[in-house]
Amino acid sequence: MRKRISIYGVTIFALLMIPVVFISKPSIAEASSVQSVVANTYIGDAGTMVESFDITVNNISTYDHLQASDLDITGNYNGYPLNEAGEIVQHNYDNDGIELSINDQTIHMKVAPFRYPGGYVSPFAVTSSTYPDLSFTKDNVTKVNTRTVDDFKSSSFTASNGATLPYRLKETSSAKPQPLVVWLHGGGEFGTDNMKQLTENRGATVWTESGKDTSVLAAQYPQNYGWAIYNNPIELSQMQAYFTLQYELIQQLVDEGKVDPERIYLVGVSSGGGGALRFMMQYPDLFAGSIVIAAKDAVADYKGSVEPFKQALQPLTDTPIWLIHAENDPTTDSRTTTLSYQALTELGSTKVKQTLYSDEFMTEHHFYDKMLHWSWVPAFNNSEVVNWLFDQSRSDQIVHANLADDTTVTRAQLAYALANVLQLPEPIATPSFADISNSDINKQIQQVTAQGLMKGMTATTFAPDDKVTRAQLATIISNWINMTEQSTESKSPIVVTDVPQQHWAYASIEHVLQMKLMKNDSTSLFHPAQQVTGKEVNQLLAEIAQSYS
Repeated sequence: MRKRISIYGVTIFALLMIPVVFISKPSIAEASSVQSVVANTYIGDAGTMVESFDITVNNISTYDHLQASDLDITGNYNGYPLNEAGEIVQHNYDNDGIELSINDQTIHMKVAPFRYPGGYVSPFAVTSSTYPDLSFTKDNVTKVNTRTVDDFKSSSFTASNGATLPYRLKETSSAKPQPLVVWLHGGGEFGTDNMKQLTENRGATVWTESGKDTSVLAAQYPQNYGWAIYNNPIELSQMQAYFTLQYELIQQLVDEGKVDPERIYLVGVSSGGGGALRFMMQYPDLFAGSIVIAAKDAVADYKGSVEPFKQALQPLTDTPIWLIHAENDPTTDSRTTTLSYQALTELGSTKVKQTLYSDEFMTEHHFYDKMLHWSWVPAFNNSEVVNWLFDQSRSDQIVHANLADDTTVTRAQLAYALANVLQLPEPIATPSFADISNSDINKQIQQVTAQGLMKGMTATTFAPDDKVTRAQLATIISNWINMTEQSTESKSPIVVTDVPQQHWAYASIEHVLQMKLMKNDSTSLFHPAQQVTGKEVNQLLAEIAQSYS
């Protein structure tokens, strides 16, 4: 044993006496004839997927005998990260699907599409023992092309309120105004890179890739909002400021002739789903239709009753909305969806739809554990959902008042119904009423007063809670007909036994009776002081909207 140690000691000593020349490790371009590696990607259900690589070399003749079997890929998988037990996994492909073709000095390497640049377990690597210089990883990729995403232009917008957001916009190539899809991303895509809102799912790309001639707007929010934002005035104010920003940006696109104002659509998932409901609540007349998926609890408490949802969503009864959720979503509770649907249907909406995916459905499609939140994947893969959205148009919609039939109507309720049903313009300058400064329908009251349809009870009060009489309603409707210059043939005076010619509303009552918009009872009594009901207003405004608007 001592002899062997001595021999090894001499050998090691001798080796140490040999001069050593250090050579730096060559780069991929220096070690081979490879000039560049380009990854060609697209946005799939689980995010960015690579479908091919273009490897450009200096001397293509070096690879005359190259075959697909000379290359192997590790770290490739379909992007679905969880198994049935909820464990993080990465099922690498048994068949990499490699197909090779050569064009000039470029080797085109088609692959079975996989998540780029790899998974939670390991990143991808392309290796070759026959041609080691063709081995590469993400670090060697010199350029990434992404289908559709590369068509989005990067910009930012600052609103009149001072809020600023980065956004990406893909414009239609048509010279005529076309639809616009407004995409609200989920909680995983918040940030400042102005890119992630496009790449984590198909929310921004599915529309044009489904063959729709449309523009797509995708702003990126810097940070996520918390739970129960309806009880957080600071965060809610910030959210509303961002919606004002997007509203102004949309109006700019409309004014530039790029967007059809009758076909503006809103789509949101998760945090963006809750945001979509809030966006529509803030601008109920803007969107022709909306798809709301896995909505976060931005409207009201899903552990409570339907009544707060009904109060919040009342402006949306005439907007086509498709609510979609996985029944047992572990991230955003599906009761936000079910209560929103219940509220809208109880308010009289015939344009709201609801789809709840069962556990069996989600399991069948390999959505496990936390992935039960991914209900947007089957939704965006359903052509019926996509086509339904683009079938909607505000020009096809007749707005209804949707007041409760058996209750009397307040001045505030009538102002809200008039502004929406008659689609009154935004007010420019209106009186300021002290008793409506904190009202949720301040805007609608200003609209009707700006048009001269209603007036304040005094110079500084509107009296929003006062009940509306039939004489008052007749005067308002007569004003509307005159304002829109609707002519009528001269007719004989109407006999109204309980409204003398000296009555302050006589001319208006006679006008609406001649127009057959309101009626006397069987004894020719008009009952001018009688308070009107929701049913009476609903029927009257529906007829006006259809015949005179």
